Amino acid sequence: MDKRPYQRHSFILSLWAEGSARPNAPPVWCYSLEDPHSSQWRGFKDLAELVRFLAEWTAVPPEEPPLRE
Repeated sequence: MDKRPYQRHSFILSLWAEGSARPNAPPVWCYSLEDPHSSQWRGFKDLAELVRFLAEWTAVPPEEPPLRE
């Protein structure tokens, strides 16, 4: 994986409940992240998958910021 371009980054987190196929069952939560800089969107089937993605994403070191002259 390439280095991240920023020391600080933002994602737009969306989550929503979808109904269950079984009556009286709790809703199934869905999650997505959107990168507001690139408009890339990624969906996740569950919270564990979202957390795994963030753990992998943050494991990549960011680039050093340019030195100001």
